[in-house]
Amino acid sequence: MIDASLKTSPHRKMLVLGGYGVSGTAVVDAALAESWPVVTASRRAAPIHLLDGREAPQHISVDLLDKSSIEDAFAGLTDVTDVVYCAYVERGSNAAAIEPNVAMLANALDALVARGAKLQHVVLFGGGKAYGPHLGPYKTPAKESDPRILGPMFYYDQEDFLKDWGFTHSVPWTVLRPDGIFGPSLGSPMNLINGLSVYAAICRELQVPLRFPGNHVAWNALAQATDAGILGRATLWALSADSANGEVFNVINGDQFRWRQMWPELGHLFDMPVAEPQPMSLSEQMADKAPVWQRIVAKYGLRDTPWTDVAAWPFLDAVLNINFDMLQSTIKIRQAGFHYCIDSHDSLKIQVARLRTSRIVP
Repeated sequence: MIDASLKTSPHRKMLVLGGYGVSGTAVVDAALAESWPVVTASRRAAPIHLLDGREAPQHISVDLLDKSSIEDAFAGLTDVTDVVYCAYVERGSNAAAIEPNVAMLANALDALVARGAKLQHVVLFGGGKAYGPHLGPYKTPAKESDPRILGPMFYYDQEDFLKDWGFTHSVPWTVLRPDGIFGPSLGSPMNLINGLSVYAAICRELQVPLRFPGNHVAWNALAQATDAGILGRATLWALSADSANGEVFNVINGDQFRWRQMWPELGHLFDMPVAEPQPMSLSEQMADKAPVWQRIVAKYGLRDTPWTDVAAWPFLDAVLNINFDMLQSTIKIRQAGFHYCIDSHDSLKIQVARLRTSRIVP
């Protein structure tokens, strides 16, 4: 259970770095629901409202790679006690991603310490990629104790840095590894639910059945997901549980699914027929669909979201073409005291409903 004393504690204040991607949104939602004081920071401009219409918390627009400006930007954060790091920068290759992603983490933590913040905990988000699915089939179920794969893999470099930094500064830390997050966000390079929902809405508007666009092996393989609500709760738990200190945990819904079983549910949610899978590149097929999306936005009175921000088609292509089982063990986090779980089919329904409530999809 989450420590009730953290729900309204006047002595804790959270800084969420990368607060408006799919993982950061999950953390901010969970923290605000438990009355945590929250500040967000990223390169994005400050939003006025969250996706659900609530007033957004204090936001700092800063480039975490610009070390000289971060300390000035964090001048008013001397009372921050907890950091949740969800930021990420893409660099085209795993090798090129190491230096900037480690630098952003280092710059942020060093700036907070320089400003006098008395940090009590740092939670770093990694992911299932730590087990090697980008290379091909891997050992399943994947456990946190499994030996590392051959790099480059920036998750490892971030973890090693945080371990050393935490030891030097006597700050406890936890690494969480979600995979396939089901949750809302805009402008995120790794959002699955947005892409699935927008794809379904466009197919419905064009009066074609909903077809699974991935390959036939992926259609039948075991898949996994992390519900945004589960991820948010796991983050608050990690900040409060002594058993989470200095540990790495997989954070998955607790079940697996096959797309062949999930796909009819998606069709039902959008009140449309499904048909046999048809492998295709959504990056190519969606390239000319911006006018269709604008028509849908006007027709249903949706939030006027730029086409480039509403879905990440290369990410969807990658996920829906994984032709082997994806499975991370959740035994370690359960034994440590975090017991929340959710049926992934229910997660799909809940998160699509949230997108509708936020007027992102019809």
